[in-house]
Amino acid sequence: MSQVHRIRLRGGWVASPLPDGRTRHARRFGSPRALDPTETVFLTCDGVVATTVTLNGTALGVAEGGFAFDITAVLLPRNEVWIDTATATPPGEVAVEFRAGE
Repeated sequence: MSQVHRIRLRGGWVASPLPDGRTRHARRFGSPRALDPTETVFLTCDGVVATTVTLNGTALGVAEGGFAFDITAVLLPRNEVWIDTATATPPGEVAVEFRAGE
């Protein structure tokens, strides 16, 4: 059975209009600790509409309704996530999840 440590990214989001009519929701966050060798880190969200997700300049993918992207390889001590949506509505609950080996 795996263990999950979840850190919610509440507050601190900055919304900016994009030239194509979408809105970029940006937020910075730090990695709270060093990873164990068997841990993976995921960026998750439960409830977004037509979203493109980018972390530290690396496109993670496109999502509809929610997402869980493995960000272990691109996680830095200081990070910036961009969630580009079709509306100005803020994304649902975004979190960083540290998952222990299965």
